[in-house]
Amino acid sequence: MDFSDIYQRMKFEAYEISEDERAQLTSYLRSPGSISTAKSHAGLLVFCYSSEPASENIELVRKFLAKHVEDYTRSAAVTGLYRIWKLGTTSDIDNLLGLVALWPEDSRYSTSISAIGCAFLLMHRLQDRRLSLALRQLLETLHEELRQDNELAVGLFIHACWSAYDNWAQSNLQRRIHFDTIEEALSIYWDRQRYFLEPIN
Repeated sequence: MDFSDIYQRMKFEAYEISEDERAQLTSYLRSPGSISTAKSHAGLLVFCYSSEPASENIELVRKFLAKHVEDYTRSAAVTGLYRIWKLGTTSDIDNLLGLVALWPEDSRYSTSISAIGCAFLLMHRLQDRRLSLALRQLLETLHEELRQDNELAVGLFIHACWSAYDNWAQSNLQRRIHFDTIEEALSIYWDRQRYFLEPIN
């Protein structure tokens, strides 16, 4: 099965996978080799968009969060659990906070990008102040790493600033924009207080 083709058809043509395709996809994701290939990225997205977050489905996707899973594939599991299914129990938030905290690992770059974006999404959706506090601290840390010329931090800082603005804009019915430069990200960073939840005094 060409998971990428199916995903594009679902995204742009409102395609619905057949029961036979779903059975093949589920069998593939359960196979041991699925954790070590980038093609599982699209497979996980197809699975999450076409399935309900039933306990057995959640358990299957969560296996792709493990440390030894290929990074690009792991990032799709994060997207599936927290952006597509929008899981938001206390344990889910704990897991997401743990994923965000692992950003310094170069081998988890794609996972970190997904986790940061999902954390901003759920912060607004759930009005979760733990996520807000963690993301504030992350932005401060990434900015400091930027000043220390940490190349890994550059893309994460830009993405975190864009995610902060984009999710705030959607929650407040403001115009969405896209940017990918340090200069644009810094303009968000200097005005960062508006993009987080008010702390509890």
